[in-house]
Amino acid sequence: MTRYLATVLAGLEGVAAGELGTKVASARIAERHRGRFIFEVDALPTDLLALRTIDNLFAFLGTIEAGPHRTHLPALGRAAASMVGADLPAVVRRFAVAEMHRDPKAQAVTLWTNASRVGKQTYSRFEAAHAVTEAVVRRHPTWRLGTADEHTVELRLDVEGTQATLSARLTAPEFRFRGAARGFSPAALRPPVAHALVWLSGPEAGDVFLDPFCGSGTILAERAAYPARALLGSDASAEALAIARRNLPMDDDRVRLERWDARRLPLDSGSVTALVSNLPFGQQVLSLVELPALYLAFTHEVQRLLAPGGQSIVLTDQVDTLLAAVEKTRLQATRVLTLSLKGLHPEALRLTLP
Repeated sequence: MTRYLATVLAGLEGVAAGELGTKVASARIAERHRGRFIFEVDALPTDLLALRTIDNLFAFLGTIEAGPHRTHLPALGRAAASMVGADLPAVVRRFAVAEMHRDPKAQAVTLWTNASRVGKQTYSRFEAAHAVTEAVVRRHPTWRLGTADEHTVELRLDVEGTQATLSARLTAPEFRFRGAARGFSPAALRPPVAHALVWLSGPEAGDVFLDPFCGSGTILAERAAYPARALLGSDASAEALAIARRNLPMDDDRVRLERWDARRLPLDSGSVTALVSNLPFGQQVLSLVELPALYLAFTHEVQRLLAPGGQSIVLTDQVDTLLAAVEKTRLQATRVLTLSLKGLHPEALRLTLP
């Protein structure tokens, strides 16, 4: 069994752990923290790239004693350096090149450490990160100090109280964005968040899936990773739909994108088995004054479109406005999770028919 650390958006720890348990039978959660969890698995690292709710994947190197004072930093650095073997750059490179197209010819090892800190330490996270980086480079004389933007190996140090964990990043920045070429419209979700909403809907091969506020198509792209009968997306913005057409596999005959009004969708009643959407909220698209009317019309459409046994997963930070609209329909709403997203705390709700 090998240990890994996965990072997720705060609030998605349970969804990501559920996806891991479903997709990797041997996996066992060892520790769970806000925004990350450590797990053991008997699988090849590249098999873990099927996990789509996580932001990044790390090789877990170990746990270190972390004293509370700045005078403890040299010992923290030495302990971290003892965990970093000379073969680590090759491990990172092999993993990353297989999926993320990093340059396999890069020979110079440049090191960067990213740190987090929780507790009453007298040092900053930046000081802790610097102590670790310098100690590791001293241990491996041919390595060099990197920067946040230019490095070949990235360590992650998480200090909590008197304990710290050390990990080495395996996934490249493009991993959580599904490639460097992907386009995003304003207010678009990150793909891992979109995938979490899709996962909550319980994807099934027979689904007629709809995102009526599809924007640049992030939710549809995540749903396209699984079998479905139809993948329907609509949006009022022609510009957003143009981006969606570049992001989605338009040669996939399941995919259909249209410029429709989410308040009046030209679809048959009872024809949708799963509806997942990031609703307009805050100042993303509309003013708060306009949302009650929009949400009321939208929830009536959800009620009309859902097939028996179907469900909708929607995200908004205007929960009271949505619940007020739901009360005027036959729908039932269940709060599923709360996220920490760009200073906001939107909630995902499940809407079903009784």
